[in-house]
Amino acid sequence: MAQDTNNRVLRALPDATRRQAMARMERVTLEGRVMLDRSGEATRTVHFPETAVISTIATYRDGSSIEMANIGREACTGIGLTLGHPRQLSTNEVQIGGEALQIGADAFDSLMDSLPAFRTALFSTVQAIFYQVMVSGACNGAHDSRQRLARWLLTMYDRNDHATMPLTHDFLAEMLGVRRATVSETAAGLQSDGLISYSRGQVTVTDADGLRETSCECYDLVRDAYDTLLPDKSGTS
Repeated sequence: MAQDTNNRVLRALPDATRRQAMARMERVTLEGRVMLDRSGEATRTVHFPETAVISTIATYRDGSSIEMANIGREACTGIGLTLGHPRQLSTNEVQIGGEALQIGADAFDSLMDSLPAFRTALFSTVQAIFYQVMVSGACNGAHDSRQRLARWLLTMYDRNDHATMPLTHDFLAEMLGVRRATVSETAAGLQSDGLISYSRGQVTVTDADGLRETSCECYDLVRDAYDTLLPDKSGTS
C-alpha cells in the first residue's frame, strides 16, 4: 500500500507515514469540469491527484475567470486548511478527469496534528504551489503566447497518463487569460510544426521534446522547485 500512489506529496513521506495517511483516504474518479470547492465555502475534502488535474481559478465581478494554478500528481488541494483557514479563498475545478485520493477535512486536520512528516510535506507543497503561481505571473508578462501554450500543454502532459487530452480552444483561452483567436492561431502553429495535433476538442502531444524546446524556461523552474521541495522518500522507514 505504501507504494500504491503516484502523488508526489504522499511519496515525499516515509513509508510508515504514507501507510497511515493513505489508510484515511479513498480513491475516487473525478469527472472533468466539475467544481470541487467554491470560493467562500467551507473546505469539505482535500484531493491528492493521481491522473486528474485540478485548476485553482479566480473569478472576477464581470464573470470572467483565469487560472491561477493547476494541481496534478505533484501536489494537492487544501492550501487553506494547511494554513489554518477552513474556507476557500478560490474555486477548484477539475480540469482533466481522472483518479485522485480523497480525504475529509476533519481527517486531514487530524493527520496534520498527529503526523509531523505529513504536516512538513504539506507546507512544502504550499511553498511549491506559491512558487508556481509567482512563476506563472512572471511568465504571463515575459513570454509570448506560443511559449506559454507550450509550457501549459507540457505541464498537462506530465500530469496525465495519456498524450491526448480533452481541451477546447475556449477552455485554453480561459486558462491562459487570452483571446480564443490567440489560442487558435498559436495552436495552429504548434500543430504545423508537428508538436501537437488537434481535432474536435482533443489535443494530442506528438513531440514532447520539441514542445519542451519551444516552451520558456518557466517550465523547468517549476519542475525543479517541486523536485527540491518534495523529494521522493519511498523506500524509507
